[in-house]
Amino acid sequence: MWTMSQSRRYWGRLIRSERCTRTGGLRLALPLLSLLTLCGCPPPVPSDGGDDGIPNLDNAGNGSFDSASTVPLDGSGFFEFRGSIESATDLDIYNIGPINPGDRIFVDVQAAHPRRLDLVAAIFSSEEFLQYYSDDRANNDFNPLIDFVLRGDPGLYYLGIQQYYQNNATGSYTVTVQITPNAGVPPPAGQVVFLDWDGGQNITIPNVGTFDLPPFDAADLGPYEGQTEQMKDRIEEIVAERYEGYDLVLLNSDDHPVPSGPHSTVYFGGFSQGAFAISEQVDPYNRDHADDAIIFTRTYDVAFRRHPTFEQMAQAVGNTVAHELGHLLGLVHTADCADLMDTRCTNDSILVPQQFGTAVLDHSVFSLGLQNELELLDWILGFVGL
Repeated sequence: MWTMSQSRRYWGRLIRSERCTRTGGLRLALPLLSLLTLCGCPPPVPSDGGDDGIPNLDNAGNGSFDSASTVPLDGSGFFEFRGSIESATDLDIYNIGPINPGDRIFVDVQAAHPRRLDLVAAIFSSEEFLQYYSDDRANNDFNPLIDFVLRGDPGLYYLGIQQYYQNNATGSYTVTVQITPNAGVPPPAGQVVFLDWDGGQNITIPNVGTFDLPPFDAADLGPYEGQTEQMKDRIEEIVAERYEGYDLVLLNSDDHPVPSGPHSTVYFGGFSQGAFAISEQVDPYNRDHADDAIIFTRTYDVAFRRHPTFEQMAQAVGNTVAHELGHLLGLVHTADCADLMDTRCTNDSILVPQQFGTAVLDHSVFSLGLQNELELLDWILGFVGL
């Protein structure tokens, strides 16, 4: 038994409907508003109100890094301005100026009508590498909020604003920017991960659901009866390989007690029509060291055209565990079949080794930009050597 929470965002590894007729339902289960907008019938746009004296920095040509609008920060690093989303594909890029490592970047984005204009915001380097991504700041507040200390190289940095990819509204927004110098670069911090093979009753993962899970059984994945211990060992080896060199300690319920300190737990069991797995959140720079994820083991049995070999299935599950841990560490989805954070390719893409690297952001995250995962993991976990 399990019950799914009704979260607005879906941070997990999706299964592709073309691979299995029983999958893909969640990807199609759009709310009524989304169905209306997909049919070309957007709701009327409310008035954004009168002029309050806040300057508008948006222009029709600021949809790229080369044509970004410049934000004229004052002597204290502060500026407030207005922009607008004019269409479903509108993208606004703002140059927020030269910033140094250790500087704190605070950006508060407020839509004039947040219940209909669902915005996302991101900070990029001049190399177009994602530094920070923000969607909803809370379950009932759809406005993005960015607040972090820059780890990257000194140089120009950019703020990108667009609407969430399933939204089709238009309207204005107000942005408050504050750059505070010399806040200090936070050091990397290691992460403990606990693979829970035992299952249990009433296991609650915030933002995901509550589950009753049996002990892990390789037979739930497909025709691997009698190979449970070998499958567990190989999955753990693969996860360890993906994070090799980084300060991530991998424990499991067969060989270790539940850690007494903060740790992330990965659970195994259950079935989902829409995903191989779901994580509790995307946690920028791993601020929460105790968030969790679940791997839906019975989903794998129906997700492929033919039953994978033992090694292929171990790769599929191991890749997915590493993917979900990536979310818990702050990584977002990409669109590259060889990349561990990919969410676009067919199910068969996870049957072979995937690796962290540099990949294009998936359009569900942002319509431009790259994610340098090795650099981000170095900043987040720290590289301790092979």
